[in-house]
Amino acid sequence: MGIFLLWSLFLLGLLTGPGASRAPMVVTGTLGGSVTLPLKLKDGQQVESISWVCRSVPGAIATVTLVEGGGPDTFHQAESRYWGRLSVVGPERSLQISHLSWADAGSYRVHINLRSSRVTHTREYSLHVYERLAQPRVTVSTRISGNGHCLIILTCVAESRGGAVTYSWTPLGPQTAVSHGGSVLSVTLRPRDSTLNFTCMVKNPVSNSSSLPILVPPSCTGPGILSGEESVGETVIGTLGKSATLPLEVPVGQEVEKVTWSSRGLVAILRPGPAGEPILVAGTQGPYNHRLSIPRHNYSLQISSLRLQDSGPYQAWITLHSPPINITKDFILHVYERLQEPKITVSSQIMKDGTCFITLICSLDQPGEDVQYSWDPRGQGAIVSHGGTTLSVSWRFGVSDNYHCTVKNPISQSSSSIPVRPLCSA
Repeated sequence: MGIFLLWSLFLLGLLTGPGASRAPMVVTGTLGGSVTLPLKLKDGQQVESISWVCRSVPGAIATVTLVEGGGPDTFHQAESRYWGRLSVVGPERSLQISHLSWADAGSYRVHINLRSSRVTHTREYSLHVYERLAQPRVTVSTRISGNGHCLIILTCVAESRGGAVTYSWTPLGPQTAVSHGGSVLSVTLRPRDSTLNFTCMVKNPVSNSSSLPILVPPSCTGPGILSGEESVGETVIGTLGKSATLPLEVPVGQEVEKVTWSSRGLVAILRPGPAGEPILVAGTQGPYNHRLSIPRHNYSLQISSLRLQDSGPYQAWITLHSPPINITKDFILHVYERLQEPKITVSSQIMKDGTCFITLICSLDQPGEDVQYSWDPRGQGAIVSHGGTTLSVSWRFGVSDNYHCTVKNPISQSSSSIPVRPLCSA
């Protein structure tokens, strides 16, 4: 048994050798930024060459050849999606990758060849790419009052493609409970409790951000003026000039006394009419004059001829006869305008060694809110920046002659294209 163990260890040493890689070093980078894969050479090592390899790309993406006697190094980049984004930094000749994209995340390896040895020393890296977190949105999904208690559920939403987002809330206490990985906070309040401010904080390995403070009144106090700074409740999307409905369902078997709709002031009051059908008893004047109606014989509220200024928070305050409790539901209405065709302009162009480096900018005269930009084709080495509006690309003859920009908001999308060959014909 002892001889077998010694023989196994001997074979393992032959397989791994002195140049075997240790556990991968985890390196974290920011989308669009730069990251360095650090290299530490031992004192006295006579290095002949250093090659950098990415598991998702065949062959070496970069090679450094050291001249014996202290002459200048020779740096070579392979034709890959990394072309033009790699450089060697520091006396240790670490590798720097700029303009990071999601595709750059993954496994890397460096091969170090010594002049005095045939053994290739290796080191492995695991690169993780994250985007900087925007300010999270907090919604109040339900707000229910009964038996003198008030249950409020706050949901924190952080939009991130990179994952690894952690959530936390302040303040916390005996009346709060955190669930769903920290993104949901449940608050139970009694009439004697004071008004509280809650803040959601989100964090990933490269950034952190906090929401606007959310004011939570005790006991779900009566309908009033909602702050335009908060994004609360169910989201409703509307188109400029069209109609949108704020859907409201009354619990089955409950007798309604009235429903009060408010936004930045009173919007409408609905009461049961003949045969129990709801009727509009207030709200026919002001900015909503002749634009309110009650659809489908319920207490939902429909706003027609939508205006951009109709966007914002709304609240329905339901007063019940039996049982004698109040129920509130919150909404956030977004009104969008249909997008026009975008314009594409050339910011800069440089010719070098048969390659045309171009920067294109996609723009709208009146972009509005929540507009997303995308480019096609992207191609290897293409860099999208400034919220998607700018495309930097290296173009050669034989590649697609046209680049397309598409703009999109929650209700519409539009696109335009630009031919590249005439721009690079010089």
